Amino acid sequence: MRKITFTSLACGILSVLLWQCANTGMPSGGPKDITPPLVIKTTPAANSLNFNKKEVTIEFNELIQLKKLNEQFVTSPPFNKAPTVEARGSKLLIEFKEDLQANTTYTLDFADAIADNNEGNLLKNYSFSFSTGKVVDTLMIAGNVWDAADLSPSSGVQVLLHENLNDSAVQKLVPVRLAKTDIFGRFTIKNVKPGKYRLYALEDANRNYKFDQPGEFMAWSDVLVEPSIKYVDVTDSTNIDSVVISQKAVYMPDSLGLFLFKHINKQQYLISNNRKEKGKLTFIFNTPLTQKAQIYLTGHQADENPFIMERNLSNDTITFWMKNKLDYDKDSISISLNYPALDSIGLPIIKQDTMAMYFFKKEEPKKKKKKDDDEEPTPTLSINNLKSSIDIFKTFNFSLTQPAIEFNIEAVKLYTFQDTIPIEQPFTLIQDTMNVRNYAIDSKWELDKQYLLQIDSAAITDIYELNNKKLEARFSIKPMDTYGIIYARIEEPEKDWLIEVINSNGIIVQRHYVPQNGKAGFRYLYPAEYMLRIVVDTNKNGKWDTGDYYTKTQPETVYYYPNKVQVRANWEHELDTWNPKTFKADEFSRKYRKATKKE
Repeated sequence: MRKITFTSLACGILSVLLWQCANTGMPSGGPKDITPPLVIKTTPAANSLNFNKKEVTIEFNELIQLKKLNEQFVTSPPFNKAPTVEARGSKLLIEFKEDLQANTTYTLDFADAIADNNEGNLLKNYSFSFSTGKVVDTLMIAGNVWDAADLSPSSGVQVLLHENLNDSAVQKLVPVRLAKTDIFGRFTIKNVKPGKYRLYALEDANRNYKFDQPGEFMAWSDVLVEPSIKYVDVTDSTNIDSVVISQKAVYMPDSLGLFLFKHINKQQYLISNNRKEKGKLTFIFNTPLTQKAQIYLTGHQADENPFIMERNLSNDTITFWMKNKLDYDKDSISISLNYPALDSIGLPIIKQDTMAMYFFKKEEPKKKKKKDDDEEPTPTLSINNLKSSIDIFKTFNFSLTQPAIEFNIEAVKLYTFQDTIPIEQPFTLIQDTMNVRNYAIDSKWELDKQYLLQIDSAAITDIYELNNKKLEARFSIKPMDTYGIIYARIEEPEKDWLIEVINSNGIIVQRHYVPQNGKAGFRYLYPAEYMLRIVVDTNKNGKWDTGDYYTKTQPETVYYYPNKVQVRANWEHELDTWNPKTFKADEFSRKYRKATKKE
């Protein structure tokens, strides 16, 4: 062993110190701040009584900022003039622009609008309460608002509580309490006094807390809401030696459900009109027409019908095609349009608009100079949207560019093949009742078969007196192994239950009523992910229907199968037994839906 001298020890210590000085590195800033701001003082104190001043001050332990205040901050009850809210350093100042109501509990609900100034840590679900009277009301109610059609959570929706129980209160009066839904569609209305109330939800277009705008999204509860407190036993087993049972106050009701829908705009009006083609007049309305629109051409007798009408699927766009060449060749025509509307007191009438419709011919591009022996091509009627294969349960479709005024069905033939030999097949030609330019060929198709559709030249004449060229369209029926099958067994089915298969784009691909035995099957499904839904089709019209507050008709109830179904080609998918009456909208919405703001 070697003896360590004092000199060598001192040199070693000195070299270590010098090395550390030479490697200072970056100073550590400590752990990141993840703590939200903390309230340290309020003026007045929280839940103060007999407060009647015009300003509230809330102090925090650090500098604060406000985020999306207009979207999140609400006062309950609401003010006619919104209070001023301002962040000044570590203080939050709220100034009222009007006198406070007597003997009223006020709630200033900031939701997630308050954050610290450095890291933006949110003070979640913060609210502040005080009373202008001798008591602070302490009851609460809570629940969710969902889209009535697909159960997506409705975010940022006002939930209104009315103590006036008349049906017209939501249209004429400001609510006594209100709240806003969060991103999960969840709401909590605080500081409610005992009593019976009507509950509504509203996407408030003009921000006046009333259901008074055409086409607003709204919802309402059919039952009166009566707030209360229930005490439940809570077991604390953290102590090893003993089990402690205590009581906890639970505010009821806490699981209210409201189903938001867009209210049908009763006031019908014309948005726009155009004449982009010389024989085509298009009219766009604000809502679907409840009756047929009628059009009259100036100079024609009322019993004449110089137009062919077609409608889009939503029935809010109507197109009239002029059949007479002498009419559509005019650059300007005068027409009268009749359509359903309401008068000044809300009674149904037929409104008539008289207008001039102009066609401005576009300047055609210059054509290349042709040789003397070149013939000018003859314009023809096009047959479009032909497919090379179709599903066995569908029709073979085609469309025309303009409506036909003549269609010779005898000039249309359908063939299949037996060892390359064409065999004529019976078929039905179907014209679409809404879009009259669309046609379908329906027949008893066979899997894996090849078909040929022939349409002779000049079989079709359109409004511009154009004829079609000869058409030969070959198509096949997709083989069975292209598809998958879903089998479902529904417990305790009811007569008005309509079961639907919905793809990932929200399109209904198949639907039918649930049979009495509860066994439902869906064949010929493409490989994809689907959802199953049951609509309680109370009016038996074969589709989901929205609500109407004026007639007190709720939107039709929907139940979803609890899991998505992945369909694979050439597979049969038998689902677990399904009891729709055990469906929980909240669980489904949180699992499969994202929050929506209505527009």
